[in-house]
Amino acid sequence: MAPEQAKSAALAVIAEAADVDPTAGVLAMRALGLAVRALEGPNEAARVLRDAVRLAKRHGLTRPLAEANMTYAALLADLGRISAALAECDRAALILRGKDGGVLLAQRALILSRAGRTEEALADYARALPLLRAAGNVNVQCRVYVNRSNVLAYAGRLPGAERDLRAGLALAQAHGLNDIAGSMLESLGFVMVRRGDIPAALRMFAESLTRAHQYNRFAATYDRAEALLIAGLAGEARRSLEELIDDVTAAGFAVDAAEWHLMLAHAALLEGDAPAAQAFAQLALGQFRSQGRARWALLAQQLAIRARWAAGERTTKLANDARDAHAKLWTAGWQVAALHCLLVAGRVELDRGRVQVARGDLARAAQARRRGPADLRAAAWYAEALLRLAADDNRGATVALKAGLRVVDEHSASLGATDLRVHASGLGADLAGQGVRLAVASGKPAAVLEWIERFRAGALRRRPVRPPSDTKLAAELAELRRVTAELAEETAAGKDSRALRAQQLQLEEAVRHRSRHASGQRSTARALDVGELTTALGDRALVEILRVDDAMFAVTAVDGRLRLRDLGRYPDALREQESVRFSLHRLARRHGSTASLTAAESGLEHSAAALDAMLLAPVRDLVGDRELVIVPTGHLHALPWPLLPSLRGRPLSVAPSATSWLAANCASHKAPRRGVTARSPVLVAGPQLDHALPEIKALAKLYAAPQLLTGKKASVDAVRSALDGAELAHVAAHGRFRADNPQFSALDLADGPLTVYDLERVRRGPRRLVLSACDSGLSAVHAGDELMGLASAVFSLGTSTLIASVVPVADDVTKALMLELHRGMCAGHSPSHALAIAQERVRADGFVCFGSG
Repeated sequence: MAPEQAKSAALAVIAEAADVDPTAGVLAMRALGLAVRALEGPNEAARVLRDAVRLAKRHGLTRPLAEANMTYAALLADLGRISAALAECDRAALILRGKDGGVLLAQRALILSRAGRTEEALADYARALPLLRAAGNVNVQCRVYVNRSNVLAYAGRLPGAERDLRAGLALAQAHGLNDIAGSMLESLGFVMVRRGDIPAALRMFAESLTRAHQYNRFAATYDRAEALLIAGLAGEARRSLEELIDDVTAAGFAVDAAEWHLMLAHAALLEGDAPAAQAFAQLALGQFRSQGRARWALLAQQLAIRARWAAGERTTKLANDARDAHAKLWTAGWQVAALHCLLVAGRVELDRGRVQVARGDLARAAQARRRGPADLRAAAWYAEALLRLAADDNRGATVALKAGLRVVDEHSASLGATDLRVHASGLGADLAGQGVRLAVASGKPAAVLEWIERFRAGALRRRPVRPPSDTKLAAELAELRRVTAELAEETAAGKDSRALRAQQLQLEEAVRHRSRHASGQRSTARALDVGELTTALGDRALVEILRVDDAMFAVTAVDGRLRLRDLGRYPDALREQESVRFSLHRLARRHGSTASLTAAESGLEHSAAALDAMLLAPVRDLVGDRELVIVPTGHLHALPWPLLPSLRGRPLSVAPSATSWLAANCASHKAPRRGVTARSPVLVAGPQLDHALPEIKALAKLYAAPQLLTGKKASVDAVRSALDGAELAHVAAHGRFRADNPQFSALDLADGPLTVYDLERVRRGPRRLVLSACDSGLSAVHAGDELMGLASAVFSLGTSTLIASVVPVADDVTKALMLELHRGMCAGHSPSHALAIAQERVRADGFVCFGSG
C-alpha cells in the first residue's frame, strides 16, 4: 500500500478504535508512524510512536508494546540516537522470541549496520532469515535481502550483495511486492556503483527515482551522487545533494544527513574547493560522533585530512594524523580511504625532504594497485610512481604512470556518454601531469609527444554510444525543442517565462540522465604511431603545445623529425587572448564611437602580435612557411589562430590532439557513401538570421545538385538525417555555446535547437562541415584537454574537417567569406587552403579550420 493510502487507513482506524480496541489502536499507530516517516520524515513519525508506546503501556498490552518499541527503535536510529534505538530493541526482545523474533533481529541488524558495526549486523541478519521464512513473512525477508546487500556492498563483498538482491527481487516479484522491488533496483544500482558499472547504476537509479516516495527519493539521490562522483562529475553530484540536504535535515533523518554531509565533503574536494570540503567533513565528523558512529567518523576524518593537504598544509602533524587515520581506517575495513591517507602522508614527507619516511608510506599505498575500483587502482599506481621517483628510478616511475593511465582509459571506455567519458578521464590528471613533467625534464621530444598524446582528448577517440532507450531520448529531445522555441517567443514578447524556463531545465536534466544509460566497450585506445603521423603530415608541420604548471612548451614535427622548444607563459597568453576576443566582439557588433573602434583595432593588432611572439616565434626557424597543424592546450582552443601575423594567408588546421588529427586525416581519404558527392552538398538556412537564406541561395549556384533545407524544411530531424553521411554540409544559423553544459550547445533550426545530443544520434558525421554560426567552434575544456561542444562532437562521429567560428563575426562579412571559401573548394583547394585564400580576400578573423584541413 502506498504511504498516502496507509496514512489515511491508519487515521481512520485510530479515530474509531483507539479507545474501544487499544490493540488495534497501537497497531494503527505503528502503521501511521511508518507512513509518516516515508512522507514527512522521522521527527513527526517518532511522536506518533511515542503515543503508541504510551497507549500500550496504559492498557498493559505486552506484545503490542514490544512491537511498538521495535518500530520506535527504527525511528530513533533515523534520528541518530543509536544507543537509545538499541535499548528499545533490547526491551522488545524480552517478549518477541522464536518465530516472533525474526522481525526484531532484522530491525536490530539494520541499526547496527548504520552504526558501522558490520559483523554484528551480518550475524543478526543471518539469524533473522530462517525465522522469517518459518513465519512466512515475505515482506521483511525481502527487506533483509536489501539491507544485508548494502552492508555487504560497503564491505566490498559484491558477489554476496548481488546474490541477496537477485534473490530478494525474485521473491518480491513472485508476491507482487512492487514497491519493495523498486527499492531493490535502487540497491542493485548501488552494487553496480561499487562494481564500477556506472551506466547500469544510473539506469537503475533513474528507474527508481520515477516511482520513489520521499525517503526512497533521498536514498536514490544519494546513491546516484556517489555514481556521479566516481564518473568524475563532482559538480553535478554536489548540486544534487545541496538541493535536497535541507529537506533531509528538516525531515529529521539525522543519520542520513551526516552521510550526506560526508558525500558533500567528497564532492567539494574533487571540485577543488578545499575550504568547503573541510567544513562539510568537520560537520559530518561532529554528527557521527554525537550519534556514536565511530566507524563512520573515520571517513569524515580522512576527508578532512585530504582537504588539509589540498588547502596547502604540509606539516608533520598532517603526516602523523594521516598515518593514524590510515591505521584506524584499515582496521575498520575502509581500504580506499586508508590508501588516500597514506598518499597524503607520503606526499607531505616528500615535500618536506624526508624521503626515507615517504618511501615507507608510499610502498604500503602502492600495494592496492592490482585490485579494486578504478579510482583506487589509479591512486595506488600514482603512489608506486612517487615511490620510484623517490628512489631516482625515473624509468620505473614512467612504467607505473602508464599502468595507472591504462586503468583510467579502460574505465573511461566502459562509459558510453560523452560527458561521463570526459569527466572520468580527470581521474588520470595527476598521473598524466607527472608523466609530462618527467618527459619534459628528459628533454626528449618523442617522450613528451607520447605522454601528452596518451591522455589528451581521449574521449574523442571513441564515438558516443546511444542509450538503450534511444526512442525515449528522441522524444525528450523533441519536447525540449518545442519548449525552447516557445520560451524564446515568450521572452521576446516580454511575457513571464519562468514556468517554461523551469520546464526547459527539467527536460535538459532528463536528456542528460538518459544519455548516460549507455555502456561503452572496455578497451584501450590505440597509442599514437609517430611514424604514421609524420608520414601523414608530409610537407606540413605539426606544432603541439603543452603546459607544465604555468610554463608552455611546443613539440614540433617537421620532415619526420621531432623537436622540443620553450614557449611563453600560459597566464600571459590567456590575458592576450582575452584582449583579442574582447576586441573582436566589439568590432563584430560595430558598437561605439569611431575612436573606440579604432582603439579596438589597435588593441587587436597588439595582442595578436604578442601571442605570435609567445606561441610561434620560438618555432619559426623550424616550421618556416609550411602549412601548419596546430594542437593548442587549455583555453587556447578558443583562439582565432588565423589572425596571428605569421599565420595570415597561411593554410592551417587546428586539432584537439595529434591522434585525432591523424584519425581525421584518414577519414578525409575514405571513399564517400554511394550516391554522395561534393557536388551535391547539404545547404541549410536557419531562422531569424538575416544573411542565412541569401548565403545559402548564393552557395547553391556553385553546385550541380545541392540539397537545400530552408524555412520549415530546416527542421532538426530533417537536418540531422541530411547530415548523416554527407560528403559536404553547410549550415548558416544562429549558434549558441553553453559553457554551463556544453552538450546543449546548439544551432537554431526551424523547430528549435539542434544540440550535441541530437548530433550524436547520427550514424556517420558529414566528411566536411561548415558552420556559418557564431561561437560554433567553441568547446569547454576539461582535465587532459578533453573538449566538449559542437566542434568536438562531430570529430567523434567521423567528420574529418570542420570550419567554424570561435567569436562573433558580422553578417555581411560572413556571407562574403563563405562564398569565397566555397569557390576555393569548388576550384579543388583543400578546406584549409580555401579558407586561407578566402580570409586574404575578406577580413573575417573568427573562422578556424578544425580537423584534417
